[in-house]
Amino acid sequence: MCGEDTAAKVSSAQVIRFLNIAQRGLATEGNILISSWTASTVASQETYTVPSDFLRVLAVFIYNTTTGVKRKLRPIDIQQRDPTKATGSPSYYYVGGINVSGVNSYYVGLNPIPSTSGTSDLELYGRQQPLTMVSGGQAPEIMTPWQDYLVAYAAWCIYIRRGVQWASMADRMWAIWERGIEKAKEFRNPLMEDWPTAITDVMGYGVMYS
Repeated sequence: MCGEDTAAKVSSAQVIRFLNIAQRGLATEGNILISSWTASTVASQETYTVPSDFLRVLAVFIYNTTTGVKRKLRPIDIQQRDPTKATGSPSYYYVGGINVSGVNSYYVGLNPIPSTSGTSDLELYGRQQPLTMVSGGQAPEIMTPWQDYLVAYAAWCIYIRRGVQWASMADRMWAIWERGIEKAKEFRNPLMEDWPTAITDVMGYGVMYS
């Protein structure tokens, strides 16, 4: 099915390829690898390129030291973009696409279009693709709890290659992989959760009186 090597043997390079496919799949489906980048606003420039390894824009903030504007920009649909191309202090952003020399890429558009320039005043957060592993000694970039699912996907690929007599094992590994995909879709980073703190009632206001 997967091409290289032989049905009886899978090379280390091929296993690494399977693992890379799996970690990219998990990162595509859920917010398990969130990162950020910065950009500098330019007066009268509406669009700003999204790095090629980012799959989705999650939030955009502006901290313009020239104008003193500090705010989170609100997302809008590209069809809500201001056709008059008014300039001013950006309050909204949208995501679009552009083709440059035959290469497609995403961009973030700002509305209103900035009327002044800044320096690294745009902070953008998004869903990022993991780095490609190139050797067996290189660990996956995604967090440890997700790495078992990479193994399940690689094992599924290998069992499929070995033939129908391994179909039951392949099915078992595929079920584990699908479970990982579903968990990735539902994942919410626990680091963002606030834990309740017990407040010591030193004044005794919590005492019930009859």
